[in-house]
Amino acid sequence: MQTHVLLGLNPGLINSSGYSWTADYVTVTGDFCADLLSNIASEQRAKVVYEYLYRQIEDAKVRETIDFLLNREEAHNQMFRDAFNKVQETGSNRDFGTTKAAKMYFSMSNPGPNAFASGETHAPSFK
Repeated sequence: MQTHVLLGLNPGLINSSGYSWTADYVTVTGDFCADLLSNIASEQRAKVVYEYLYRQIEDAKVRETIDFLLNREEAHNQMFRDAFNKVQETGSNRDFGTTKAAKMYFSMSNPGPNAFASGETHAPSFK
């Protein structure tokens, strides 16, 4: 009720604890690919939370609301993915040339003299 008195019909730019919104809530690296991947991950985490809630709640109207939010998160996720697909060869995602050292890995699946392997572009085999 206090917010209606203080803000009238204006939106209250505050978080759930009552603190004012600031630019501290925005995390930007300056690299478009990194920022898009961060946004994709954030949308995915939100979906996980909504899915957990959906499974725990039986009220039809609340489930309907959560379903709407899930669909909205998926739409956001898809938009970020589409944007990322358009710029994925730029910024930090560019291919700067892969060195031999970058392709080396240790196979801990089969310890012994052959634990060190040099691969081309494939992952270690797990036999």
